[in-house]
Amino acid sequence: AGKILRRHGDQMLRLSNGYYQAQGRADDTMNLGGIKVGTAEIERVVSDLPGILELAAIAVSPSGGGPSQLVIYVSPHGGGETMEPAAIKDSMQEAIKKRLNPLFRIHDVVVIDRLPRTASNKIMRRVLRDDWLTVADR
Repeated sequence: AGKILRRHGDQMLRLSNGYYQAQGRADDTMNLGGIKVGTAEIERVVSDLPGILELAAIAVSPSGGGPSQLVIYVSPHGGGETMEPAAIKDSMQEAIKKRLNPLFRIHDVVVIDRLPRTASNKIMRRVLRDDWLTVADR
């Protein structure tokens, strides 16, 4: 009936089948070039691109210092689809430019089979940050 049951810091997405999906912390923010932005804002802008099942935006600090860099992990729909990170990055960058802020630049897009989640189905961004920082050729 539209009544608020309780307040919490998690953002939820109601799926077309009536179920809900936990989207993580609504207040999970990053600082990109001196501008604070929530991960949910970035994810909302780029999540409707074709072929994407789910995604997670994270901010990573460069090893030499400087402003945080935006990295987006993408999990494609099943069925053997292959996704080209460069093409995804271009599409996402255009969506961010038009619908959010042209100053936000995507540093990297990583395609993975599925996102790491907690037992309560929240995305484990810490694991994604650790993964990105441990791969030497990025």
